[in-house]
Amino acid sequence: MEHSVTPNAKIRGCLTGVLRQIDVLIDARWADEDLAERVIVDAKMYRSKVDVKDVESFEGMMKDCRANRGVIVCANGYSPAAKRRAQDAITITLLSPDSIEEFPWAQFDRCLGSCANEQGTRSGLVLWDGQLLFGIGGAWVVVWSGKCDRCYNFHAWCWDCGEKFALANEDEHECGCGRKWITAIEEEPEGPEVLNAVHFFFASEDQVFAIDRRRLR
Repeated sequence: MEHSVTPNAKIRGCLTGVLRQIDVLIDARWADEDLAERVIVDAKMYRSKVDVKDVESFEGMMKDCRANRGVIVCANGYSPAAKRRAQDAITITLLSPDSIEEFPWAQFDRCLGSCANEQGTRSGLVLWDGQLLFGIGGAWVVVWSGKCDRCYNFHAWCWDCGEKFALANEDEHECGCGRKWITAIEEEPEGPEVLNAVHFFFASEDQVFAIDRRRLR
């Protein structure tokens, strides 16, 4: 894979015809295939937290710029509602300034989930957009997570054993370290007794950690 990085890029919107200013433009291409992914980055230097409207406005800019993925750098954090909205969008990541150096800006992998074996269509791509640290047994465990942009399956990358894998809805997997990875469909506050979201958990040594979530599709 090859990629180019352009700061302060200008793109003519395909929907609006307006010249859009992009803080950072990343174009990734696979030389052996007719395949490309575009990532746009927007820095929100707000005094307040990024909210839902900011995420929705950014999603519109992504469509106008033909971007497959988007990253919002939030100078003063983001609201819980904004995080949920980004998680449901699948292709939007919210970052704090101190996470910029660790973020894998163009670390794409082929989907290992349900769309990987479909005949006649390309599989989706996973951007490893969640680098997480968990304290287990007095040591730090590094986990990367992501979601396929086509079938939406959660993906995990355990750095201890090096295994990468996907989980569908209500799925479970035990990696080479003997740790368990679980997805569960659960009720959320929008409505009583409505199973409307899929949550992704990591379990080790009687500890359970929430990794990610997305709306049930």
